[in-house]
Amino acid sequence: MEIKTAKPKVDPSDYYRTDELSLTEEEKMVRDTARAFVKKEILPHIQTWDKGVIAPFKSQEEMIRSTARKVAENLGIFGLNLIELGKYSGDASFEPISHTAYGAALRELEAGDSTLRSLISVQSSLCMFAITRYASEEQKKKWLPVLHRGEKLACFGLTEPQGGSDPGNMMTTAIKKGHAWVLNGNKVWITNGFADVAVVWAKTSEGIRGFLVEKGTPGFSNRSEEKWTFRAGVASSLSFSKCEIPEENLLPQTVRPPGKDLASPLSCLTEARYGICWGVVGAARACFEEVLRVTKERNMFGVPLAQKQEVQRKLVWALNEIENSQMLSYQLGRLKDQGKLSYAHVSMAKYNNVSKACEVARMCVELLPADVFTFDAYHSGRHFRNLEVVKKYEGTHEVHAFVVGREITGYNAF
Repeated sequence: MEIKTAKPKVDPSDYYRTDELSLTEEEKMVRDTARAFVKKEILPHIQTWDKGVIAPFKSQEEMIRSTARKVAENLGIFGLNLIELGKYSGDASFEPISHTAYGAALRELEAGDSTLRSLISVQSSLCMFAITRYASEEQKKKWLPVLHRGEKLACFGLTEPQGGSDPGNMMTTAIKKGHAWVLNGNKVWITNGFADVAVVWAKTSEGIRGFLVEKGTPGFSNRSEEKWTFRAGVASSLSFSKCEIPEENLLPQTVRPPGKDLASPLSCLTEARYGICWGVVGAARACFEEVLRVTKERNMFGVPLAQKQEVQRKLVWALNEIENSQMLSYQLGRLKDQGKLSYAHVSMAKYNNVSKACEVARMCVELLPADVFTFDAYHSGRHFRNLEVVKKYEGTHEVHAFVVGREITGYNAF
C-alpha cells in the first residue's frame, strides 16, 4: 500500500526551520517582541524619516532619543546580554538574555532599518560593554543604569580621518596634567555624536587608553555630517581641543602593557561586529520578502513575474544566501553562549554575511520597478544604501579577509 505523506509547508522567512527548532521559548519571546516593536514603532515612520521628514520632532537628535526611550521601555535590550549589568542596572527583576537571543533581536530590528540596529549596537555592544569591562565601580554605577534605561545615550570614538582601518595610526592624544587629562584630536563617522557621554580612545605616553568624556565638557564639540545613506541616523565628527577631563574619567582597566593597548578597543569592536552579523540577515530578509510579494502580485506579459524562470532563479539564490547566513549567525551565537567565540570567527562571519546581504539587496532592487529609487515606494532601496555602509564600517570587507587570512596562514598581510 502506498503511504502518502503530507507535503510540508515551506515558510520562506524560516526555510530550514532554524528559528523554530533552535530558539528556546525565551529566545522566541525576545525575537517576537523585537519584531512587534519594529512593526508598530518603526515601519510606519521609517520611509519619511529616511527622506528627512521628522515632524513632530524638531531634530534628528530628538527623534533618536525618543526612539531610544521606546526601545528601553518596550524591549529593555540595552546591555541585556551583559551578565554583569544585573549588578548595576537598578532593576531588581533584571534577567540577562543569551547572546543568541540578542542576535535574533538585532536581526528583527535591522529588518526595520540599519540605523535602529546601529543604535542598539553602539549603546550596548560598544559603550556599555566597554564600561562593563573596563570601567571603575564608580563609573559603572554612574552610567550603566541610565544607559540601560535609555535615559542617556553614549557614543564610541575610535575611528580617525587618517587612520580608518588602522587604529594604531591614532593621532588623538591624552596628556596627563596634574589631576586631569587633556585631549586633543578628531574622530569621524561617530554614531550619535550628540550623546551624553563618549567612550574615547586616545594615545598617552604609555599607550592607547579609553576615557569617558561627557557632553558639554569645554573643548569637546561635535558636528553632524550630511550623508546619502543611514539617513534616519546621525553620524558625527568629534573634536577635542585642549579638552580637560578629570583623571577619574580614565577607564582604568584599559591600562595595558606596550603592544597590547589596542586589545581593549578591538574587543569592543568584536562585540559590535557580532551583532552586525545577525542584523544584516534581517535587512536581507526584508528585501527578499518585499520582492517575493511584489513579483507574485505584479503581472508582466500576462503572467505574474514570479512565474518567470529567471525571477525564480534569482529568488532561490537570494533565499539560499539568506538561510546560509542565518545558520552561520546561529553558530556564532552558540559559540558565544559557550564562551568559545573568537574575534576571527566574527571576522569571517561579517566578511560573509554583510557581503551576501549587499548582494541580495542589490538583486532585489534590480527586480523591483524603477520607483524603488524613490523614498516612498519600497524598502529595499533604503536597505541597499544602508548595507553598503555596514560593509564599510566596523572593519571593511578587505580587513576582515586579512584577519582570517592571518589566522589560517600565520602571516600578517596588513
